[in-house]
Amino acid sequence: MSKRLENFIDKNRSEFDDATPPPALWTNIQKNLPVAQKKTTARVLNMKRLVAAAAVLIAIAAGTWFIAGRSGKQDLASNTEAHQNTTPDSITERKLLDEINPGYAKEVYHFTQLIEIKQNELKQIGKDQPELYKQFTQDINHLDSSYNALQKELPANPNREQLLEAMIQNLQLQTELLNQQLRVIKQIKQSKNATNESNSKII
Repeated sequence: MSKRLENFIDKNRSEFDDATPPPALWTNIQKNLPVAQKKTTARVLNMKRLVAAAAVLIAIAAGTWFIAGRSGKQDLASNTEAHQNTTPDSITERKLLDEINPGYAKEVYHFTQLIEIKQNELKQIGKDQPELYKQFTQDINHLDSSYNALQKELPANPNREQLLEAMIQNLQLQTELLNQQLRVIKQIKQSKNATNESNSKII
């Protein structure tokens, strides 16, 4: 802006400021403005957390069901070998995992060993809690069947690394579910022990 114009505006400011715009002017301007659209945010659920939450809910529901006294005695023999071992059986499968990604192969081996240990703990407890054990093995078998399906797909799948990641994620979920199941059983035992102690004090 030139100096002459600035000086003119400064000298005549009072004449510029004496008139106020009519209220209807701002309403008309507002009508002509584009309407702001509300942003919609899509929630992307993390599949791993969703499955883990479902597994925890199943474990809690099973524990609650058992504590409520609905359990009955059933033959444990039908459930002793319900869960198949998720450890890669053959040497060729282990070689395939090493070929795809040695780091992932180590993770798969680690998780399968951990799952096997926790399943053995669960089997020992299953003798005392056959109904609860049956429910828990059904939950684990569901995840295990998904793992086995992924494992069968692995040799022919062009996206082997992604499939291997999904297998590891499945094994992590199995481990988390087994941990939750063992916690539920531990809580049941603690509540039974507390009940027995209070009953013995009463007698």
